Amino acid sequence: MSDPVVAPERRRPSILLIVSLCLNVALIGGAAVMFFRGFGPPPREARGTLSPMALMRMVPAEKDKIRAVMDKHHARIGELHRQAMDARKASFDLLAADNFDAQAYGRSLSAIQNADAALGAESMIVTAESVAVLTPEERKDVAEKVRKPRFWKRMFRHGR
Repeated sequence: MSDPVVAPERRRPSILLIVSLCLNVALIGGAAVMFFRGFGPPPREARGTLSPMALMRMVPAEKDKIRAVMDKHHARIGELHRQAMDARKASFDLLAADNFDAQAYGRSLSAIQNADAALGAESMIVTAESVAVLTPEERKDVAEKVRKPRFWKRMFRHGR
């Protein structure tokens, strides 16, 4: 005699599995919407300034001249960077102190802001001097490269 064929028992999907699947689909959809809608190209005003390193990549022929400008300011930039780091360390020391003084902490935050401003100003001087070594044609080429959004930014921009 032959044994009767017994159908295998079907398991119902777990509720947790279904909820997890729905949550994953929702998260992927939300991430896609954020990527395509929320992360478009920045407005033209927010592009910032050029760095000497970016200029060296854009105009390799003037790399040596730009490097000379950077070398001329290297010591000053290093000192201003050290001052900014020291201001941050002093601020963290005040934050961790047992007897916290809110006014002293506020002054330390102001010192950080001043040190960062001085470093930023010196960096702008280096950039301005680096741009000054370029020929008018090179400056025009750099401006065009900066204005032209990169491929992936052009591909995903919306309404601009």
